[in-house]
Amino acid sequence: MIIAQLSDIHANGTREALARLDAVLAWLRPLAPDAVIVSGDLAEDGELQSYADVAERLGSLQAPVQVVPGNMDAHAPLRRVYGGEHGWGEQGALNSVRDAGPLRLIGLDVTVPGQHHGDAAPVLDWLAEQLAEEGPPALLFQHQHPFACGIDNKDRNICHNGEALAETIMAAGPRVLGLTCGHVHRPLFTSFAGRPATMAPSVARSNKLRLDGKETARVDPPGLMLHHFSDGRLVSHVVMVAP
Repeated sequence: MIIAQLSDIHANGTREALARLDAVLAWLRPLAPDAVIVSGDLAEDGELQSYADVAERLGSLQAPVQVVPGNMDAHAPLRRVYGGEHGWGEQGALNSVRDAGPLRLIGLDVTVPGQHHGDAAPVLDWLAEQLAEEGPPALLFQHQHPFACGIDNKDRNICHNGEALAETIMAAGPRVLGLTCGHVHRPLFTSFAGRPATMAPSVARSNKLRLDGKETARVDPPGLMLHHFSDGRLVSHVVMVAP
């Protein structure tokens, strides 16, 4: 099966933001993904119309769409657009869980109101309950990264309590296949809690790569990540799309 991961769309009422999303979806559509996950920052202006615009476009894929909020998202319009299909109430974290064929997709809301960093602590009990239930292997996704990415000035907005999150994942044994996130607007691959960990590229404008005080001048095009699950193995691909 194919899980398409989009992240950091940052719809803001402008034609440019939606054109980048349209380009990514035009590339993706022939693959007909079995599921779509969005790892936060769907919009940045807080307007209901921006979330509706994104939802309409994602709906054209005719695949189940599962989202988590990012630090730029307004929870009220996000609840209004996606609350029904995600089972969100009027209060509480915007976590979600969905079985997509042979894989369980678990979305973690690690956002902190008014802050750019995240915090896993409030969702750990809920996650432990989900992982204790019988079911297929799980792929976790969230917005802020719980591991150091090494990119200058980005790790200050990390997801706090990453060690506790890692302990919860490790306690589930082989049930968790991996974790993926967004937030930094750059793709990367590492390990977390002894599992593969990835970061999807952004649909919105990418950030420059800054490592050890050195910086690239290149600005990447919009992109997405594809997770292919077959014969018990998860393989992740990065695709960059000309806008």
